[in-house]
Amino acid sequence: MENKNNVSRRRFLQYAGAAGAALAGSAFPFRNLTPAWAFGEHPQEQLPYRITKKIPQVCARACEADCAYNIVVGVDPATGVERAITIEGRPEDPVSNGKFCIKGMGFVDSLYDPDRLMVSLKRTNKTKGTDSDPGWVTMKTDDAVKEIIDAMKRYKPEEILMASPGDPYTNRLCQSIGCTRSDQRTECFGTHYYINCLTLTNPPNKFYSSCYTPSHHVCGYDYDNSKYQVWFGFDSFSKCGKAGMLNHWAAGKRNGCKIVMFNPVRTPMTDGFSSEYHPIKPGTDLAVALAMINVILKAGKYNAPFVDKYSDGAALVDVKTQMVLKADDGRMLAWCTRHGKAEPIDECHAPALKGGPFKAGGASAKPVMQLLAETTKTYTPEWASKISEVPAAAIRKIALEFAAAGPYGMIPTYKRDAAGPNYANSWRLRHAINILNTLVGSIDHEGGVLLLHDVKIPWIDEISPPVVPYPEQPKEPVDFRNEFPVTDTIYRKKDFSAPGHYGMVGWGLYKTNRAKVAFFRNPHRGLFAMIQSQMMEKAADKLELVVDWNLYLDDLGYFCDYVIPAPHQFEEAKMDLRLYYPKYPCLVGGSPVQKSPGDQIGWGGFAMKIGLALAPKYWTTDGSGNPDKKIPTNLGDVAVKKAGIAENAADFMKKGGFWIDKKPYPNYKNIEQIGYGKPNGRVRMYVDEFAEVKHSPLPVWAPRWHETTGDFKFSLLITRAPWYMHADPNFINNPVLKEITIRNHMDTVWMNPEAAAKLGLKEGDKVVLANDPNYMKDLPRPQKATLHLTSRMTRKDCVLLFHGIGHRAKNLKVAANFGYRDGDLIPQKDPAIAKKHDPTGMGWVEDVFVSVKKIS
Repeated sequence: MENKNNVSRRRFLQYAGAAGAALAGSAFPFRNLTPAWAFGEHPQEQLPYRITKKIPQVCARACEADCAYNIVVGVDPATGVERAITIEGRPEDPVSNGKFCIKGMGFVDSLYDPDRLMVSLKRTNKTKGTDSDPGWVTMKTDDAVKEIIDAMKRYKPEEILMASPGDPYTNRLCQSIGCTRSDQRTECFGTHYYINCLTLTNPPNKFYSSCYTPSHHVCGYDYDNSKYQVWFGFDSFSKCGKAGMLNHWAAGKRNGCKIVMFNPVRTPMTDGFSSEYHPIKPGTDLAVALAMINVILKAGKYNAPFVDKYSDGAALVDVKTQMVLKADDGRMLAWCTRHGKAEPIDECHAPALKGGPFKAGGASAKPVMQLLAETTKTYTPEWASKISEVPAAAIRKIALEFAAAGPYGMIPTYKRDAAGPNYANSWRLRHAINILNTLVGSIDHEGGVLLLHDVKIPWIDEISPPVVPYPEQPKEPVDFRNEFPVTDTIYRKKDFSAPGHYGMVGWGLYKTNRAKVAFFRNPHRGLFAMIQSQMMEKAADKLELVVDWNLYLDDLGYFCDYVIPAPHQFEEAKMDLRLYYPKYPCLVGGSPVQKSPGDQIGWGGFAMKIGLALAPKYWTTDGSGNPDKKIPTNLGDVAVKKAGIAENAADFMKKGGFWIDKKPYPNYKNIEQIGYGKPNGRVRMYVDEFAEVKHSPLPVWAPRWHETTGDFKFSLLITRAPWYMHADPNFINNPVLKEITIRNHMDTVWMNPEAAAKLGLKEGDKVVLANDPNYMKDLPRPQKATLHLTSRMTRKDCVLLFHGIGHRAKNLKVAANFGYRDGDLIPQKDPAIAKKHDPTGMGWVEDVFVSVKKIS
């Protein structure tokens, strides 16, 4: 017993990170998560519950990995009460391999959170804000939904904002009404998604599936078999809690994979997995990536067969118009060195990758590879070193080692890393990374970048096509999407589930009167997902109807007119594919663990009610609007039937709710099916859509937007505690997870000790962080925090904040008034400024410099 407190905080953090929060995979029974010492002797107690059943489920919100596991249910012998107890891994799941993290266990705990919302609430006090009493009255949910629908009928479609991801029901609802849909995933993986769409996945492709992360986003990597990886900020603290990824990173490390990491912070991921680490200057990763391209091209170390057959490397570009030359039937043209003329790229016997200009159909043209070499000619390692502060010799060595490892060398990136959407140049970095993966031939190859294939979950529109075309989307949406034609075209015409421009929606709500109704589908679409949320808070005073559908009454609810209770994720059925490890076609299902204990309504049912009332012809099979003829929404039934694995979803769950086809990965075959070009698809390195909006179609150097001035000299870095997801009260409102956060200083602002000494600051000081008023001119809200000094901050020009804390909702008994709100320091983007830097229109969530001053 005397050993229970003998583990240092530093050692605990190392274990918690590299091992996935230490509690990962430990299935001890509990009534609720209970504080215990992590690494001391622990006497076993008599099991308080008798196990009765194990219910398959899919972790659909704790992180993007979506691990499959079983929920263990038991009965308390003393009371006869049956309830979920813990989690048991499913070794057959190719993502998790039977592992799970503390967030999944937190979900079990949150089923019984006393602060869960059980009834619908209606505001009676017009004064909004977390400091005001809303004067809530409770209502039956059916009555509240009817009132909301009656109110929505008074507004034009262009006056309604739906803040929700592009799930099947929301897509159908927003398209049928003709209203704007926007969501926070722009700030999670927006640049990744859009660059992948423009270079590789060519939406809508044949495997386009209805899943939380849009399937056109490439996020699958064969870490297990990779031989060389380069991580640009990929090793964040939040990844320390991703059990579905940690086991693959560990497998790769055991198999001898070399991992090079660039990050201003040394994380536990760095300690556990890096072979080489460089404390890069924030926002300069693009310079290193461009220099790597320069080195590979100059040395001729690219994978020529792949570039020739599976990319647009030989495609001819009109040097005047900057457009790719195409035949009348739309096929790309290449210059045939054997015949001395332009030919369709798939029929060209000896395509030129270098040289030019060539005369083709009256145009002066050069191959994409030639243009890439010219574009990156001056981006030498020596040039990049001056910008990034990474040694030139290291950049050159890494580039050549990376090329030599191809196609088993890759650069993984998919969410909140340097490639996106952290900086104004993140879209360029993401583009450069795709080019690097193309040059070494690692895309669509085992040991490299894996593509979803041979499995699909359909969309509602595919099983219930609309009887008439949908109405047009608003010409001037509140998120200014229309001013970014590159991404707007994808959203309107190719993939309506595309992430919305959430980094400007607050600006639109505050600065314009375009929206009068804001409908939030929480828990990740609320205040904490919105940078500079103070704009939304201020706009709430003029919005005429604000609704939140949520598992909790959180901060957003205090600015709403109605809050409608949502069921817990374990109270609903699931059907998912393995998007984050798509090496094999696979489907997993989940069954409800229990019935919702209150007056909750599921999102599908809620959306159906709104749709039948506001756009009935799109929600009935014959367009009549007759509720008895509602459209079918049995997406899971269709998915398993088409895969030939079950008659319907119920039959699938009876068989265990799991199917996988472990056939060999079909190297390079998926590109041909989904990529750009006819008749065989290819990876595009050259994006002429960017040229159409006066941006470079190939990545070029550009600095970050925010510049350091005066006291505003600390680059703002943001991560998340491994046991939290966004600002979800399922975790933030858990007392044990809060205690872990405090003990690991993840409720503080982190700074390099030497940098702090220069300011006269010491450990535990109370400080205030502020943004430069030249960059945040409206509604600034400096943040007070406690200072933590740590050598993990390997650079002296940065501070690190942790996302998700800072709730002010009084009813959240654990989360309330705990920590700062990092998003309040990040400005919403003026679209006029955003267009100059970024044609994708993302939010640049770390493109900020702050001052740090002691509170006297």
